[in-house]
Amino acid sequence: MRSDDYVRTEHADFWLSDNYLRWGLESLFTQNSLAKDSIHYVFLTEQRYSEVRQQNYNLSNTRIILLTDGSRFQFLNDMAIYQFPIKSSIEELQQFIISISSQKEPLRHYKAPVSLNQRERLLIDLIKQGKRMADMGELLNLHIKTVYQTRQSLMKKMGCSGAADLMHKLHSDIFKSWLAESHQLH
Repeated sequence: MRSDDYVRTEHADFWLSDNYLRWGLESLFTQNSLAKDSIHYVFLTEQRYSEVRQQNYNLSNTRIILLTDGSRFQFLNDMAIYQFPIKSSIEELQQFIISISSQKEPLRHYKAPVSLNQRERLLIDLIKQGKRMADMGELLNLHIKTVYQTRQSLMKKMGCSGAADLMHKLHSDIFKSWLAESHQLH
């Protein structure tokens, strides 16, 4: 980790490689008195997910905010993590921070953790390799309709809006880290 990628302040940890974004968030806290003494904030991008996971933050007084490109990573339901679009306005971010700081309880997940079956994990590997659906059926010894149904199930579990969104999420650093942590492959 480069030293400029992680900055700890009195009220927030910033796991961001974009210095302008970090400086903007820091100034947002100092200029607008958004920080509450009892709450610590952690801001991160997709690429820093696994490092933040390793920190084992106390979730009773910490709000973890994943700054995304607009994608929702609904498979991250095993960790209390807020998701916020990185390309939002300062006013929207201010309102968001105020809303999560005023909550009595930190974010809780009530859904069962997302779990992928063996067929879905194999399909993920083939999709990432760029295989066509017919080729996937042959390789997995499955009818092509079964391959389509498995992909649909995978998209639903991951909260994808379509095949392109699925491809984007499968290639994201956050998905790779989550998959390695939650599904010990092969």
